Amino acid sequence: MKIHWGRVAVGVGLTSSLVGYGYINQKRTISPDPSLTRGAEVTRVIDGDTLDTATGVRVRLWGIDAPEYPEGCLSEAAKKRLEELVLNKKMTMVNKGVDNFNRTLALVYVDKLLINKALLTEGMAVYDAKVNADDLVLQEMEKTTEEAKAAKRGVWSSKCSQPNSKCVIKGNYRQAGGTRVYSLPDCYNYDRIVVNPVGGDKWFCGETEAVKAGFKKSLDCPGYK
Repeated sequence: MKIHWGRVAVGVGLTSSLVGYGYINQKRTISPDPSLTRGAEVTRVIDGDTLDTATGVRVRLWGIDAPEYPEGCLSEAAKKRLEELVLNKKMTMVNKGVDNFNRTLALVYVDKLLINKALLTEGMAVYDAKVNADDLVLQEMEKTTEEAKAAKRGVWSSKCSQPNSKCVIKGNYRQAGGTRVYSLPDCYNYDRIVVNPVGGDKWFCGETEAVKAGFKKSLDCPGYK
């Protein structure tokens, strides 16, 4: 779920206008799809983009990335919002395959609301740029992300951006190894590092703050070999 950009909650409730974003042309998108599954009840929400059904299927919402739980900025809010939208409700699922963790990738609807898109609308998730955008629904979802970014909702808000211009230490959470490393401006790879609050990265105003948060100084900084 880790992604490669510096992105950045309002609206934990959908207004009628936001709900409108979740509607798509059902005849065009759903009816012809042979992998359509109706009536699956959601019994558990794992994080902001993953859920379990009563039939024992783990579903990863296709085409989006929510903040890495529990480290990512607004990750708890994203999980709570997904619970509000789907928990103990029956959903319609358009199967898009499986991922490397054997989770079903899917577009998830509750009634006519596309949950994947609703989370993007509120800034509780971002569009996964690694997914092929030839799909018309994905194109709409990508556009929705850009709108949320422009409106500075959720992870695009100031809550997840650099706190101030003096807080220049970059903290990078590396999901693969579970390590946390911080870099100062004079560290060799500083300019190449992207702070991604959705994935658990952080900005720090001082080294003491970074160390207290569990980050260690990068080995490519002056004084290390």
